[in-house]
Amino acid sequence: MLKKLAAFLGFLCLVLLVMAFDEGQVKRGVDVVRTKIEPAVERLRERAPVLRPSAPAATTPGSRAVVGAFAARDGTPGGDVSVDGAVLVFEGAPALRTRPHRIALGRDAAVRGMALPADRQIELREIVPLDAGTPVAGSPLCGGGKPGWLAIVRDGGTLHLQVWAAGPAPDAPGAVLCGRHVYEGARR
Repeated sequence: MLKKLAAFLGFLCLVLLVMAFDEGQVKRGVDVVRTKIEPAVERLRERAPVLRPSAPAATTPGSRAVVGAFAARDGTPGGDVSVDGAVLVFEGAPALRTRPHRIALGRDAAVRGMALPADRQIELREIVPLDAGTPVAGSPLCGGGKPGWLAIVRDGGTLHLQVWAAGPAPDAPGAVLCGRHVYEGARR
């Protein structure tokens, strides 16, 4: 469909170019193109799927996918969290957008404090701005400081989160650990 539209547009551009040499015909050519193109574009818009934001997936017991809604355990700063792809949205803290850094194992020094099995894979993610105009804000997850890195892993209905302050990567010298937090899969 798009190939046909591209061919049609190419032909019309060629016609306009030829008509441009005859200045009196340019306006008429533009009008012809407009009357032919606008209906085609409208038909394409009608056929295009409408993208709607989806609700986070429900947490499934036994799953290791890091998606869904999780309830904060007593005293966990930031409250409940909803994980949808790279974004973590907290009930009482600024949302965190992340990008992958690497996969760590439970035996790695950076994540050993999470008390998970030595061969367990844990995602290390870098925290990045939500958008170009919004810098990463301070967070209660990091004692009010600016978080820079996190380790995240789901173990059944439990979500484990470890946060480091902005600065060196968690596995580099000088990385400052802000805290460890545990959430339970929300029962909805």
